[in-house]
Amino acid sequence: MIDKKKDLIPIAAIAVFLVIIILLCAVRLNERKKETAAGEGNVETVQTFTEETQSETESTQEADVALLPEETREETEEETQQLSENQLPSGREKEEAQKPAASDGSTRTISGNDPFAAAEGVNKSNEEMLVEMAGYWEQDNMDAVEDLAHLAWFMKMSASIADEDTFYYYGERNDQEQPNGLGIACYAGNEYYYGQWVNGMREGDGEWVKYYIYYDDDTASDRAYQLHMYHGEWAADLPNGDGQEHYDLDMSQAADQGRYIQNVIGTFKDGLYSGEMYLTTLNWDGNQEEWNGLADEGVWNPYGAATNKREVPVCQDVDDGNNYLWIQTRSNKDRGIAELMP
Repeated sequence: MIDKKKDLIPIAAIAVFLVIIILLCAVRLNERKKETAAGEGNVETVQTFTEETQSETESTQEADVALLPEETREETEEETQQLSENQLPSGREKEEAQKPAASDGSTRTISGNDPFAAAEGVNKSNEEMLVEMAGYWEQDNMDAVEDLAHLAWFMKMSASIADEDTFYYYGERNDQEQPNGLGIACYAGNEYYYGQWVNGMREGDGEWVKYYIYYDDDTASDRAYQLHMYHGEWAADLPNGDGQEHYDLDMSQAADQGRYIQNVIGTFKDGLYSGEMYLTTLNWDGNQEEWNGLADEGVWNPYGAATNKREVPVCQDVDDGNNYLWIQTRSNKDRGIAELMP
């Protein structure tokens, strides 16, 4: 009996050894599965980090431009503008526009709709869009120009422009490929210009227009303004000479008791009112009035002394010499087309 027990001892030892081997193999297999899963997670993390790093690099490059010395900064901005122009006629190299973001980080909408809806389905280059708009502008069909500017793909083209110094251009050029002659440009903020250029700057006769587009979160905006334009003489990229400033207004959206400038006709200097000026205003109740004034480089010449409220009369009613437009004394400076001035 004792001999039989001795014979079973090696067999039991072998069995225990096999069980240990099996358990070790199971543990190792489980560890390999965990390592594989962790490796996949690391790939996603690297991709996310790469995208964030790229975004940070682009932001740093933009910040570097702002921090450069003045001379270097001007050269850099000129290079940026010329790069944008040279992307035409196709303009496809520019990054795809992002939907405008609201202050809370969500996507902005117009009456609950995506402002760029249907833009992806229209395969038009910037050149094709600008050629189309220029054709209507040449015919003085500004209703058609306005219709185009409110289309999703035109809005997206404007929204893809990063800053006020950059624009898309189509038209005549000089030997240095600068806009020179007749041409059309699209700017950020739904702004366009059609007219004469000299060596990359607006100069001669031309028309600038801005279309106001209101998003659902624009609770503080005065939605009476629909369009702002200037038509007349230009020099050094600004209104200089005889011209007319005009607003299209929707008085159903006007502020209570509000009075709005509708037209300013006269002489401009670097975008400022400068000379004899004729104005029309439109009141919230639909009443239109006409005024005469005299300005000197953005400062109205007063018709009399300021009141105790520190207001000054600056324009006289065409039909009533005892009626004036009043503004605060401290505001009587830099009067002109603010959206066009640096």
